[in-house]
Formats: sequence, C-alpha cells, structure tokens
Amino acid sequence: MSDGKSGDRALETARELRAAAEEARRTILASRDIVERSREQTRAMINRPEIEPCDQHISQAPSEKLVHCLIQAYELAVDEDDVRTQALLGSMLHDVGGRIAAAIGPKAAQMIVH
Repeated sequence: MSDGKSGDRALETARELRAAAEEARRTILASRDIVERSREQTRAMINRPEIEPCDQHISQAPSEKLVHCLIQAYELAVDEDDVRTQALLGSMLHDVGGRIAAAIGPKAAQMIVH
C-alpha cells in the first residue's frame, strides 16, 4: 500500500510542477510583451517624424476649443503612458503654440524677441 501512496504523491508533485511550469511560461510571455512594447515606444520617440506647419494657416490662431482638446488629449496620453501619442500630440501642441504666437504677436504673448 505504501507504493500507492508514493505514486499518488509523485503524481501530485508532477501536477504541481506542471502548473508551476505553465505559470512560469505565462510570466515569460507577458515579460516579452512588455519588453517589446517598451522597445516600440522607444523607437517611436527616436524616429518620430517632424511635422511641417501648414503655411496657409500660419497666421491664423487656432480656436480655444481646439487648444483645450489637444491639451486634454495629451494629458490623457501621459496618464496612460502612451509614448507614441504623447510624441504626436506634443508636436501638434508645439505647432499650435507657434500659430498662436504668430497670430497674436510676441508682445501680446509676452515673449522677448531679440
């Protein structure tokens, strides 16, 4: 009878080892996914395209609603740690800021120009 108990313990140990191996496999796959997403975000920051401003609207200031929506979208991207969207919206906000400064002038924007 001791052989039956030993066999049951061996079977239970084998099941526990199989479960531990499966959990380790899932953890490794999740870790690889995290590493790949991190690499994609890094590539997005390094290779982000420069956005050329639109010449025909350069002196026209964007609407206040547009500016607030862009800022809100950027803040949401920061909260969600979405680096690619942050880069895109950051470029857009830079362009919008330039358009605002061009439309209202440096004195009204309280900018010092040499």
